[in-house]
Amino acid sequence: MTPLSTTMARVSSPGATDDRRRRVLEVAARALAEEGPHALSLRRIAAESGGSTQIVYTLFGGKPGLADALYAEGFRRLGAAMAAALDAAPPPGDPERLIALGRGYRAFALDEPAFFSVMFGRAIPGFTPARATRGVGRSATLGRVVEAAQQCLDAGTLVGADAEQLARTCWVTTHGLASLEVNGMLAAEGRDAFAEAVLRTPLAAHLPPEPGQG
Repeated sequence: MTPLSTTMARVSSPGATDDRRRRVLEVAARALAEEGPHALSLRRIAAESGGSTQIVYTLFGGKPGLADALYAEGFRRLGAAMAAALDAAPPPGDPERLIALGRGYRAFALDEPAFFSVMFGRAIPGFTPARATRGVGRSATLGRVVEAAQQCLDAGTLVGADAEQLARTCWVTTHGLASLEVNGMLAAEGRDAFAEAVLRTPLAAHLPPEPGQG
């Protein structure tokens, strides 16, 4: 058995700490999604992630800290998926950027259903993320949608009174689609084509009028 002092020394290096955090969070998210809140036992999470309960306390400070870290990690991954989708999108001001963000959101939900459940499924009863955690998560995700919406309004490629409202409409539409898919409530046949049509629906109401129609 590896002495605790040796194990803690390994965890103290930045690379080892990051790797250990990711491992613990993935184990905890999967356990919550598959078995529910009773699975969030620090002893069990530590054992399944290859460490001790003390390491979990060192990394997260206890169960509330672990829950907040799960929420934050989920939004970090969602933000990364949305940012990656933007990398392949047209320049700012093109409504296709909003579609790309929706695709990134959907891809995250399908690729990371355990984290999606923690973020949006009330997997941890009574848990409320810290205000700072919510703020960072919002900025990295919905904030990108608001920015893309504002760029479209400024460019005149979409019309509307408020970028926040347009962004929220896109967000709610995409979230509803992703939630249904993650929970197996959409037929598999033609699902991608249907998803594309759904993602475009909010934008149809905000297209500028054709010349001669305005």
